[in-house]
Amino acid sequence: MANDINRVILVGRLTRDPELKSTNSGSYLCRFTLASNRTIFQKDGENKEEVGFFDCVAWGKLAEVISKYSQKGRRVGVDGSLRFSAWDNAEGKRQSKVEVFVENFQFLDAKGPADSTGQAAAMAPQQTHTPERSDNFPENFSEPFNDDIPF
Repeated sequence: MANDINRVILVGRLTRDPELKSTNSGSYLCRFTLASNRTIFQKDGENKEEVGFFDCVAWGKLAEVISKYSQKGRRVGVDGSLRFSAWDNAEGKRQSKVEVFVENFQFLDAKGPADSTGQAAAMAPQQTHTPERSDNFPENFSEPFNDDIPF
């Protein structure tokens, strides 16, 4: 039997500041939403811009790093899988949601979003994180920008 594939690669900008939460067991989770633009080429020659909004969640040290160095407007690349969850709300109505379970990420801009004066806010250096390195991930992690982006 062949393995199924559940893989998502997105590049976009954060629509709001990430929310960092701690579970009862002490694990961290970070929720954020990415807005990703794409151009739709139409037959009449007009190009139409379409924006997709994707809810993302990261766990553990990855969640801490994203929360610490990200803010609304920051351009980020994420790699992960889709996770489906369903629950009954307070009125007993069935609700469901699909989220991107972030496994890898990279900040794609050297600076943060522009402020109201048009000047870019200073941000942490380019950063990359993969789960294999999470056990020894230093607090002040920074590495030079790598043009060999896998997505």
